[in-house]
Amino acid sequence: MATNFKENRGGGKRSGQPQFPQEILHLDNKAVALPPSLELYLLLLCFFIFCFGNPASKSQQAPKNPTVEAFLSQFNQLQDRFPGQSPHLWVRGRKLLQKHLNASHHTQPAIIILTASRKGEQTLRCLSAHVADTYSAALHASTVQIDGTDKSRLQSDQAKLEVDSELSSAFQAGGRAAVIHHFELLPAGATLIFYKYCDHESAAFKDVALLLTVLLEEETLETHISLQQVEERVRDFLWAKFTKTRTPGSYDHMDSDKLSGLWSRISHLVLPIHPVQTIEKGGCHVHAKP
Repeated sequence: MATNFKENRGGGKRSGQPQFPQEILHLDNKAVALPPSLELYLLLLCFFIFCFGNPASKSQQAPKNPTVEAFLSQFNQLQDRFPGQSPHLWVRGRKLLQKHLNASHHTQPAIIILTASRKGEQTLRCLSAHVADTYSAALHASTVQIDGTDKSRLQSDQAKLEVDSELSSAFQAGGRAAVIHHFELLPAGATLIFYKYCDHESAAFKDVALLLTVLLEEETLETHISLQQVEERVRDFLWAKFTKTRTPGSYDHMDSDKLSGLWSRISHLVLPIHPVQTIEKGGCHVHAKP
């Protein structure tokens, strides 16, 4: 294949490179104009990549869960009805219950311990009931409430049987939340029934929420107490209550090892409740149910 070269007749050197038109040699110094159809194609390509290839865009377009939205709407109103509470109550409590409501497959129930001092007893009862009602109402279901005070004089076996019957009957009937008021007043041996309802892997009902309330002996609870301090205080209180009492029917059925196993199942989240004076003086009826 022959290549034409220009020769310098004046005795100069021959050019060792092929001679190309000047407009080709200087393309790097000129702006290259694209055909309009190609510009349109590139614009459309960028648009489709952004809309359908962007994970953030997909998440924004994901349909909302109406059950979760109903729960959040009611739960967020509780913050105004119960002022002066720890931010952890509204953030951590909401997160745990919201995650449970949003799960397509439940592996264990949602469990929260709520605790207060003596001066916050009425607020503890009222707020725990409202939180449970908010959860169950989002599912168009009911809440069962059990009071440890009513079981405190029973033998452990009898109290255990009654708690089991009330919980299983309510959940089998479609109830989705339960509040165990005054968990600390249950006979110690009776609390072992919560192995059945709070186990990490084999809980009898996994699509429910269980709220356990513990009324501490101190008169007040520090306003800025940490969650770790709250958990330690409740744990130490229950240990003293359930393993050192001489009440017939409780000491013989509970020991430290059993209580340790129970504690690991129920202490997923321990939250403090502070008194609301209008409730402590006027009772829970001053707040309408959600």
